[in-house]
Amino acid sequence: MTTLSKRDRLIEAAKVMFYQQGVTSSTLADIAQQAQVPLGNVYYHFRTKDSLVEAVLNTHVQELQAVFASWNCSPDPRQRLLSLLASSRDQENILARYGCPHGSLCQELDKENSPLVAIASHIFQVYLDWAETQFHQLGLDEQEAKDCAFDLISSLQGAFLLTNSFRSPTMLERKLQRLEAWIHAL
Repeated sequence: MTTLSKRDRLIEAAKVMFYQQGVTSSTLADIAQQAQVPLGNVYYHFRTKDSLVEAVLNTHVQELQAVFASWNCSPDPRQRLLSLLASSRDQENILARYGCPHGSLCQELDKENSPLVAIASHIFQVYLDWAETQFHQLGLDEQEAKDCAFDLISSLQGAFLLTNSFRSPTMLERKLQRLEAWIHAL
């Protein structure tokens, strides 16, 4: 078993804290404590909090790309799309508690008018591009595939927001069932 470097522990701790508490409420001292790294080491790896936020954003993108790559091993684009829904189902309780880690982070950075908004929006571009490819491989033309990708990702994000607002995994489950039926019907 390999242990994470101090830098990676800081990124992982920040990722969890940003998700559960928000960027603004998460201090570098709290992140260092959570990562079990001396506070001075934080500044060695990340000169500013923004540079740590950027590292978290890049980690989200890399992890998302890795998950999509693993799903792309399936020869069936319909099954790949259903895998996205299944992963949401696996996280229903945490999504009900904290919302979407990607959506929450993007919204918070946008409200702060952060220069990191452009990097944050790349997370959703990764979602949209991947979903568009799946729909296109199902036989939809380019514009239909783009529209269906937008419909799927925006439906999921809306469901995550409402699920979190009402703290109701049941709401998300109902939406996932409807999205599954839609994907099967394509």
